This record gives sequence, C-alpha cells and structure tokens, in this order.
Amino acid sequence: MSWDSYRDNLIASQCVDKVVICGIPDGGVWTQSTGITVNPAEVKAIIAGFKKEGRDALAAKGVSFGGVKYMFINGEDNEIQAKKGTAGLSIAKSSKCMIIGIYKDGQQPGNCRARVEAMRDYLKNSGY
Repeated sequence: MSWDSYRDNLIASQCVDKVVICGIPDGGVWTQSTGITVNPAEVKAIIAGFKKEGRDALAAKGVSFGGVKYMFINGEDNEIQAKKGTAGLSIAKSSKCMIIGIYKDGQQPGNCRARVEAMRDYLKNSGY
C-alpha cells in the first residue's frame, strides 16, 4: 500500500476533505491531496506544537497551514485541533509521522478527528 492509499482512504470516508502525511521530525511530505500548498515553516511549527512550548505559541498565534490561519482549539502531545469558521484541521502524530486532516463546511470536526486519530493508531501499530 502506498502512502497515497492512506490519504485516499481518509478522503473516501467523507469525513475528511484533504490530507497531508508528513514525516517526523523532518516534516518531509509523504503524500498530500491536490490543491494544498505545503509550506515547510508551517509544518515545522505544527511539529513543534506537539510540545508544550510550541503549543503555547500555536495558542497565541494560531495554526497556519496551506496559507490559511486557523484558530488553535486544543492540543496534546500527539494531537492538535484548530478551526476557521466551520472548517478546520485535525492533526495526529505517531512516532514517525503526522497526519493532517482538513475538514470543510458540512463535515463534522469530531468525525474528522476520529478518522485521523484512527489512522494514526493504525500506523503507530504498524511501526510508524
């Protein structure tokens, strides 16, 4: 299974609009949906946000991704939630990668989060 298949699986759930999977700690893109511009500085800020100091910065400044600034909702050592209006991001991290799920208007944030975190758990149990 290629990384594109993991991306496509999340999109096929209809709970996630777009997906980016990046390596940890380098932020290298493993797969991404079309129509997203991945900025390395934004990815590094998100990776830093999995630690308390970085989370504090995201809470103060917001989460920027794909050229869009989202309001930081909450975060922990392995997940970050952010939104802009009725759209948003659900981000989950395993030991070797992070999955960024973008949901759009009409998609439920909780469903996006559940799918992204389930994929993270699957990859984590597979050694990623």
